[in-house]
Amino acid sequence: MVTADNVVWWVASIIVGAGSVPAALAIILIMDRIKKALRPSNGSHIIHFVSTPAATELMPLISGLERSGIPFKGSELWILGGDGLYIANGNGKQWRRRLRKWKKKGLVIKYLLLEEVEDGVRAELRNLNLGPNLEVRQLVHNAKTQEVARKLQTLHPTLFFGTDGSNAAWIEGLHRRNSIYAYNVDYVPPRVIHSSLEQRRRFESYEKDLRLIYENSTPLALA
Repeated sequence: MVTADNVVWWVASIIVGAGSVPAALAIILIMDRIKKALRPSNGSHIIHFVSTPAATELMPLISGLERSGIPFKGSELWILGGDGLYIANGNGKQWRRRLRKWKKKGLVIKYLLLEEVEDGVRAELRNLNLGPNLEVRQLVHNAKTQEVARKLQTLHPTLFFGTDGSNAAWIEGLHRRNSIYAYNVDYVPPRVIHSSLEQRRRFESYEKDLRLIYENSTPLALA
């Protein structure tokens, strides 16, 4: 069966044979980005990743929600992180650029952190120009939050609340500290959450956790 991936690898092999390895790698990277950009953000099935650089796959999926007709203005994106190190390292530059782009379009972003952050992370957060559409908060550890902090320490759900009720979820099975990789990840599109009672309850369970964290957190001091 001929697929787009097969064609890409076939063309890349020819280019490598002609002695142009950089050109072949460039084609593969470009096609990989196109493939991610075209992945349906509001399809009828859960998208599962065995392992993935988290934000690399998450960014085009969230952007695709707007392209599918879900307005960003008035919608909210709740992101849970550990110490926010991804902002400064890994694909941090792309992640920061995408956060700026989303907030300019009216998407309200609530970035919740479970741990203390390093000075380098604070510096990058200052450059994001925090305001009404982009809020970063840090969990206050107490008796109320002990259980949820332990539960979410190595899995960081991201929830999208569509202004028209179209909700989506990025749910990780494992995301180790200081790693850009997440394992056993489900991206649950709005269409699936709408049609599946099981997935709505799953979404609502994580929503309850994130709201508890938000209510027991304080704005991150950037000074």
